[in-house]
Amino acid sequence: MDTEIELKFLVTSDVGSRLPALLQSYQISEHDQQHLANTYFDTADLALGSIKAGLRIRSQNGKMEQTVKLAGSQVGGLHQRPEYNVPLTVHSPDLSLFSASIWPEKFNVERVQQSLQPLFSTDFLRQRWLITIEDTDIELALDAGEVQSGFQREAIHELELELVKGDVSQLFELADELVKAGGLRLGAISKAQRGYRLAGFGTSPKLQMLEPLALTSADHCEQTMMALLHKGLHHWQHHEEGWLAESGERLDWLMQLREGVSLVHQTLLLFREQVSHRVNSGWIDDLLWLQQQFSWLDRAQMLAYLTADKGHYLRRLDCQSSVLSLLEAQQQQLPDEAQLEALFYSARYGRLMLGLTHWLYRQDWRAGLVPEQTAQLAAPIVDLAQQRLNESWHVLRHSALGEPSLNGERYIQQKGKLRRNLMVGLCFSTLYQEAEHIGFRMPWLDILRGIEDLDMLSPLEDVREQLDATEGAELELWLARKQKFLLEALEQSRTQALQLQPYWK
Repeated sequence: MDTEIELKFLVTSDVGSRLPALLQSYQISEHDQQHLANTYFDTADLALGSIKAGLRIRSQNGKMEQTVKLAGSQVGGLHQRPEYNVPLTVHSPDLSLFSASIWPEKFNVERVQQSLQPLFSTDFLRQRWLITIEDTDIELALDAGEVQSGFQREAIHELELELVKGDVSQLFELADELVKAGGLRLGAISKAQRGYRLAGFGTSPKLQMLEPLALTSADHCEQTMMALLHKGLHHWQHHEEGWLAESGERLDWLMQLREGVSLVHQTLLLFREQVSHRVNSGWIDDLLWLQQQFSWLDRAQMLAYLTADKGHYLRRLDCQSSVLSLLEAQQQQLPDEAQLEALFYSARYGRLMLGLTHWLYRQDWRAGLVPEQTAQLAAPIVDLAQQRLNESWHVLRHSALGEPSLNGERYIQQKGKLRRNLMVGLCFSTLYQEAEHIGFRMPWLDILRGIEDLDMLSPLEDVREQLDATEGAELELWLARKQKFLLEALEQSRTQALQLQPYWK
């Protein structure tokens, strides 16, 4: 058995032509090109897929080999899976050639063997380099081809870096050098997963709301920090993949991607005493930079709502047609699909994702700990939760949201602060009684929605000055009525929310 440790990247079409120059400074022990044809097998009821196993037969230079990969682990784009290989003389899988000990208990090998059928294939040209760095060997494989199931096809443009032997840190260092050149994006799904989807046996990514992490009072700080970071990274990557796979209106995917990034950022801040001096100082800057790259999403969401159903929201305005035309012109100024794809394949984005993956894999926050810090990591999470919730509540009470009265502009300025406060509550919510937590949280969520509704009028404020005098006056009066109604509702919700007693006391 081998344990496969590899980084998977999806790459732009120009990476192949640039790669030889990028590798010139490295010691290349081997370099070749191979045509690989692979057929993947499973039963109609996905007996192998249900245990997260994959079975394939690979044909290469007239030789055949069957491989089974069992359930492993994944962090970011780093994949680790047990792998078993057996040579074949005929193109037909034979599970009996594998040791019976590799299968889970109660897995019926004979029944599965009798029901195996081909599901899909992958056919690609692989350029391979074996690179030696000190005592470490890394196989770098650039694959170009396609996944096929029946008449369904999907292109393959991938780069894999597999640790053959040695130090996994060298794997990341080589990857970082390649990512610096741009055009690489860490891949969370394998060729096999793509094939299952293409064959109709795997579901396409589904939009997911960010749910709280299940915690208990027995959980300690380090365990919770790791779980929150993994959850945030998974949510982030899931919606990145979903956005790229979907077509048409995809704003909700990007909003949830941003939620995942925010959870990672917030977690690093919540556990700042444990990680602050062991996290690359550029990380926080990069996370802030990435969130800034998506700062336009709020405006895009507002415009999408205002222009939906041919401007139904504006139906009572005589100047509806003029306003709608100006709003649609604003939409044309938003980042387009090509700009977003360029972001996902950019060097800074790739290095941030790669650095976070490496840090989580190595658990670098443990390096150089003094006894006091080790004790902090092992302490119950409930103590830190109460401390952070108290801090967050103090900040909120002493912000503009705690002032006697606010105008619309002041409310809108508090949107980011309130979102961060609610994220802190979400991180620790399952440590407390659900009814108490929800009872405290709901009024503040109502306030956030009210602020978002108020902010949704901002694009209309911008277009008002572009209308003629008559239409501008009509829109101004309409906006004043809307703002008055929303501010009254916000003030009622805020009065109620500020009287609530914290549930974590």
